Amino acid sequence: MTKGETSKTKIIEAAGELFWRDGYTKTGISAILKATGLPKGSFYFYFKSKTEVAEAVLQYYSNIIIDFLRAKAEGAITWDVFCESFIRGFKEELGDRPYYGCPLAVIGMEISFQEENLVKKYRTELEKIRDIFAKVLQKDKVPQEKLEAVAGLCLSVYEGNLLLYRIGRSPEQLEQMERELKEVGKVR
Repeated sequence: MTKGETSKTKIIEAAGELFWRDGYTKTGISAILKATGLPKGSFYFYFKSKTEVAEAVLQYYSNIIIDFLRAKAEGAITWDVFCESFIRGFKEELGDRPYYGCPLAVIGMEISFQEENLVKKYRTELEKIRDIFAKVLQKDKVPQEKLEAVAGLCLSVYEGNLLLYRIGRSPEQLEQMERELKEVGKVR
């Protein structure tokens, strides 16, 4: 990575962490720069606005989550194995972070009221998660005529539990998500 790429990545990562933890509205460009230790000119060299960095944050988190779930899906022979694998991975990855929930949904919900041009992009990224669920469910013999509905329910269970996890900050919520996803995945 060049020095410029490193600086741009630092801005995206710092903005993402702050948007996720503190919210998009509460996070100013100065807070992002303070977190990176970079001068103000660095931000404007790479991004024209906070909206533009939010779009980069969307892509950053989407890549992480989608790659993670795809890797778990590839190794899963059943829906239950997939659920167990990615929940275990979440627990390992999240560790002792002071913020919770799905960064795509958390940031997306807030931005959707302020940055209309990003709403469709956030929705598209969430649909990619649903599509991963559909592929695993299809491998596990969910009938084609029910596949779309079951995958949609699984996305709702996934995001709903991550929202509850954010509110309650209880790791038990991830276990609840696993149980509920397994139950929804049994639909035949």
